[in-house]
Amino acid sequence: NHIMITNSNNSSQSSLLSRIIFRGVQPTDIPRCHQIESASYPEDEAASKSMLQYRQHHAAPFFRCAFLVGENGNPATTSSTSSISYQGRSMNPAATLCGTIIGFVCSTRCKDFTAEAMKTHDATGTILAIHSVVVEKKYRNSGVASAMLQDYVSAMERLNNEGKLKVKMEKFVLMAKKTLLAFYVRNGFMAMRVSPVVHGNEPWFELERRFASSDKNDAETHECFIVDSFADVEKQGSGNPAAVVVLNGPPGVEQSTSGSDSDESLDNIDECENDQEKVQERGVQWMSTVAKEFNLSETSFVWPIPHHKTTLNNGCLRPQQMCPVYAIRYYTRSGVEVDLCGHATLAAAFCMLHPKKMEDPKQNYEIAFLAKNDDLQAELLVPSAISQSAMPMPAHHNKASRIAMNFPWKNVTPLSPGKECQEEVLQMLACAFPGAAVSGKAKRFHFRKDQTKSFFAQHVLHIGRTDGNEDLLVELTEEGFDSLQGLKIEYGALKAWQGYSRGVIVCCCTSTMDSDSMEHPIPASIDFRSRFFGPKMGINEDPVTGSAHCSLAPYFGNKLGKTALVGRQESERGGLVECILKPKEGRVCIVGTAVMTVSGKLSISVF
Repeated sequence: NHIMITNSNNSSQSSLLSRIIFRGVQPTDIPRCHQIESASYPEDEAASKSMLQYRQHHAAPFFRCAFLVGENGNPATTSSTSSISYQGRSMNPAATLCGTIIGFVCSTRCKDFTAEAMKTHDATGTILAIHSVVVEKKYRNSGVASAMLQDYVSAMERLNNEGKLKVKMEKFVLMAKKTLLAFYVRNGFMAMRVSPVVHGNEPWFELERRFASSDKNDAETHECFIVDSFADVEKQGSGNPAAVVVLNGPPGVEQSTSGSDSDESLDNIDECENDQEKVQERGVQWMSTVAKEFNLSETSFVWPIPHHKTTLNNGCLRPQQMCPVYAIRYYTRSGVEVDLCGHATLAAAFCMLHPKKMEDPKQNYEIAFLAKNDDLQAELLVPSAISQSAMPMPAHHNKASRIAMNFPWKNVTPLSPGKECQEEVLQMLACAFPGAAVSGKAKRFHFRKDQTKSFFAQHVLHIGRTDGNEDLLVELTEEGFDSLQGLKIEYGALKAWQGYSRGVIVCCCTSTMDSDSMEHPIPASIDFRSRFFGPKMGINEDPVTGSAHCSLAPYFGNKLGKTALVGRQESERGGLVECILKPKEGRVCIVGTAVMTVSGKLSISVF
């Protein structure tokens, strides 16, 4: 795997390019190709003549060259004035026989991007591995490489669409040194990682570019779903709906396919990094736009990370397993990115793991997500894997699955009594929940804020903040918690306080009294109740917030002396969240049921 290109603009570029024909390499062309190859690379990197012969014989459609026609297309040995059209160009027929190969691109197909897999050609491989992109030295710095590579990509796209291949190709891959990264990025490739392959002292980088035709329907569409997370399968419209968009790679990359008129190589990577930043910025803008279109509390975007698998070493309910790895990002309905979202992770895991056949031995039961600041793991639960589960497995549902997610443990640090900020919290609660101090129909009428503040001072049991001051957690007595039901909430008051960055969690332990005496009985399996308010993130009240249980579960687990708890979030939709604490690992296993409600195609193009 080796690439040799060194190009820049010059005044004769247009004249030179106008005399080049791009065509397939024939067996008789191999000596000339080997001559260019040998002159362009160190001996230990250059392909041998026999290797080039192998590639031409077994992978001829994927071996193309740049053929420079004789001067002006009129060789001295002919006086013919007739002309033919070749690839859209008018040309003297005799002239097409006079000229020389000045560069070539050769590839083979494989199923894995590894040095071993690339040694031979596999006609059923979905990966097209480019071995050489090379231009003869005296024709470099003239735009030949870009023109040759663009022609090659176009020819491969046509081949992929003709229907003659038994298996379609999905992506191009290649390896290049640092000085050529910018060239390939400008020509539509994405730098993925440093290659483990060692050739000399300089590192090599792996790059890829997806075929526009790799999507069976439309290259501009993506699979999308709406999933109710932490739902009750017996109750429609429960849980927290989240949208999931499944991508082939980082957003913005597939659309970065335009070439460059210049083939300048770089002595540093600055320009490549600038191109990458533009791609990332475009992807961020697109994800924000899509999230606004779905208009749900959260939309998650997932895409595979090539050549990356991890061991599920902190599994919730199953032993260690190797599992695929996906990147995941989260955006709110207002287009704001957040670092972590439990119910959107549950929805994404459901879309990646939900089985078509539960008995399929090849079914993946584990998946890992790399979020912005956290490594997350999820498992599809089956009856044999739920011995530790605190709740019974629901009846099988063809559009529902039970998912366990391994999330980071988040501590709650208390605000000390008497501190000024604690008084500010009580004042914020009094302004946000007017009427909490009165009951029944009286909540509709005027009240005194000092009366409400006094009520909260009486019923607040604990005020704390989660790690990094992300969330404010307020524990109330159960009476105080119930008093908030039916109130008109002033979300602006919650948003105004600057002591937290994400949301406000209001919670309580469940009652130990006889449930028959309660107006709304609480099941015995419920350990705590909660509500989550996130006006700073564009979510006034979240239906069910899985990530909030990263702190709720450790908090109530310590208070109740339990390692397995069940919480009920009491929004209008409501939902159940099962939590299993793993203090030694510093993790919280969050379990919930996901139900698919919508599936389809997203056709919003990247800008």
